[in-house]
Amino acid sequence: MTECILTLGSNCHAKQEMMAAATEWLARNFGQAISSGIYQTQALNGISPDYLNMVVRIQTELPAEQLIQLGKEFERSCGRTSESKRRGIVEMDVDLVKYGKTILRPEEFTRTYFMTGYNKL
Repeated sequence: MTECILTLGSNCHAKQEMMAAATEWLARNFGQAISSGIYQTQALNGISPDYLNMVVRIQTELPAEQLIQLGKEFERSCGRTSESKRRGIVEMDVDLVKYGKTILRPEEFTRTYFMTGYNKL
């Protein structure tokens, strides 16, 4: 099993429901996940609606590429499209930040929205 760190977020009008769906998706696919809990952050651009975020630690046997694909499928199932993203609305965002000891998204470690949750794990 490989330990992974994921960050999830939503800023759409139904963001509370989206984060509840994310919690269910995590439980269904990974069983026990350690979560930061859900918290609110401002959009990086200062214009889009505020986000609800959470950072989670999971254990998986999936390779990184498959885990990323699973996250992208979940985003689409929540209604995420390139059009909504362009408008600044993110129904669901799932990013694999760390896979084992490899940091896949180093820029996340400089972002307040990530570190707020990561420091709670």
